[in-house]
Amino acid sequence: MTGTTEAVAAALRLGWTLAEVRGRNWPHGPRPVATPLPPEPGDVLPLRSQRTASASRRESVNALVSLARQLELEGVRELENQLGSVIPPFTPEGEASLLDDEAWARTAELFLDWDGRIQDELTQRGEHLANAYLLGRGMSECYWGLGPPDRWTADGKQTAVSLSFLMGEERRRELTRMLGRLGPDTIHPLSAAGISGSLEAWGEVAADEAWSRDSELQALLYERVRQWYQLLILGQDPTTLIRPYARLTNTRYLVRAARTFWPQAVLAVVALALVTAFFVVTDLDGSTWLSPLLATGGFGAFVIAAMMAKGQSAAQRLVTRMRQDAYTDLVAISVAIVPPYPSAAGGRTLRQTRSQLERAVRRRLLTPPTAPPPG
Repeated sequence: MTGTTEAVAAALRLGWTLAEVRGRNWPHGPRPVATPLPPEPGDVLPLRSQRTASASRRESVNALVSLARQLELEGVRELENQLGSVIPPFTPEGEASLLDDEAWARTAELFLDWDGRIQDELTQRGEHLANAYLLGRGMSECYWGLGPPDRWTADGKQTAVSLSFLMGEERRRELTRMLGRLGPDTIHPLSAAGISGSLEAWGEVAADEAWSRDSELQALLYERVRQWYQLLILGQDPTTLIRPYARLTNTRYLVRAARTFWPQAVLAVVALALVTAFFVVTDLDGSTWLSPLLATGGFGAFVIAAMMAKGQSAAQRLVTRMRQDAYTDLVAISVAIVPPYPSAAGGRTLRQTRSQLERAVRRRLLTPPTAPPPG
């Protein structure tokens, strides 16, 4: 399976799932709120979001072992046995025991050891596999590695479970690099740039102390991480996330188009003026000095027309580039839904917040590839 698109996809899922299993079993890890089912009848089949915490933990552990086996990693049986020995049972009693910090120390050591072993083996088999694994794990950790706000600092310094660390500039830059290394068969061309822009938008939240303390932050971040999973691993077309009639709030692209195409517009006006003058003058009484002028004007019109035709291919490429950039911005904005800015911290209108997010999205370090011109 090494070297195939399927192997890269499996490595992505493996990294994502390892971070999820760790987060679900961490005493201070995030706990997604499951949609409760009606008590009657008792045999209703739940959707994934309606499963109990125990069922979700069991599912994630089984998926981790299955993916390790699919990638033919060494020691899969050992991994399965060790997980079974340290992870609490998938029962109400097991859920209660998750709060035991002393038991977690052993579990954390197990994950640290296996993460290193997996990285080493995948690196030996191919950098593309190690890149996919680390990318999946890093994207998943944006949520599953996030601790409660009271653990974001220690001795006045940020911790590794704070939003400012998980969404900090250094990690965003590294995750973006890994996104850019994915091949076109692994991810939609717009998805990598869209996710990169979404990360930049969330970086704005992480850098603002008041904004990052919003009570709904974890719930919104969970929804965003699920969308990243859909784009990165499930292969969803990112343009399906753009709301009907959605548009960008600023005039940046209009100004950019005007700056790009003003030479063509000027040439077109000059050519039109020359041709018009040619026909106007031919209706006048002939003069000896008009013949050279007419010949020069007509020749100039043809030269300008040739120049415009020559620039048509370049103009088409620019239009394609601008269209892709605009679509990517719309995708990133659609994915980068963040908490409203707190009114107690000065407040901002929805338009001001959206404009700030659009500026952040445009700072992304990835852009979709532009197809070469035909011929």
